[in-house]
Amino acid sequence: MIIRKYFFIVTFLFAFHSYCTTPLAEQFKQTGYIELCDEHNGSATFDALYTLFDQFIEFLQKNPVWKQKLYAVKERFIRSKDRNLYSTEFFGFYDESEQKGRRQISFYYSTHFHTFICSRYPEFNTVAQLAQFFNACSEIQKPYPSIFKQAAIELGIESIFSSPSNSAPLLLKVVKYLPSYTCTKPHYDGTAFSLFLNSTDDQALRLSPYKSAFTAGDFITPVRKLTRSDRQNAVLLIPGTLLTEFSIYPTPHIVMKSSKTRYATIAFAMKPTYASPCKQELPRLAHLESLE
Repeated sequence: MIIRKYFFIVTFLFAFHSYCTTPLAEQFKQTGYIELCDEHNGSATFDALYTLFDQFIEFLQKNPVWKQKLYAVKERFIRSKDRNLYSTEFFGFYDESEQKGRRQISFYYSTHFHTFICSRYPEFNTVAQLAQFFNACSEIQKPYPSIFKQAAIELGIESIFSSPSNSAPLLLKVVKYLPSYTCTKPHYDGTAFSLFLNSTDDQALRLSPYKSAFTAGDFITPVRKLTRSDRQNAVLLIPGTLLTEFSIYPTPHIVMKSSKTRYATIAFAMKPTYASPCKQELPRLAHLESLE
């Protein structure tokens, strides 16, 4: 396990020094993101995850009692001390398939939430559709705290992840966009960093570097320069709103509508026991009609 963790860290250290010829802070200012190569989880891994996610969704939709159980567990978890590591209440299953303007289904996974479920509600381990999806999320998320930690080091703000584990608290979001999904307005992520790991439609994501004001023309689809395959992925790292106190500003982005079912996976680096000393004003993100 120690050797494997060391391999993760070395790989991402190499990735930063290989692709970040421009300082990371400057890259965020210029483009809003940096592209990195993920050699741990390729397209095949995420395709398998989405299959398990569909089975997970189908089970919960057919078994509302289990859906309610999962919701109740989430409510108990956000009252536990482990929730403070993430400074958010976004955990668990969100079925917005019938909600106008949303039309999506998502799950927010964290290792602490998973442990909470397994230790206190062992009956969840007996349902294959639930256990297999949770375990797949657990395996996929393992490499990413190291890349968040290295990004903080590159920016000179490594203290933001100070915690008993000295690691970035990570939320893994798996989301299914239905054909009836409609894009809303661009948004900022309430994170330290967000890492776009995989999407079945890269053209759906548009983003802009941070500015004092935005127009529709500012939002573009990032050009992927790195090769994708079954064994590796091109991933995008962006800053979120939790870095504004360090004068590092968030990257606004939007997911466009489509007429097909799509999936995506994002890793969010949170900030332990975060409490903002003052609310920073960010440029208003209006609904930009011409983006559609």
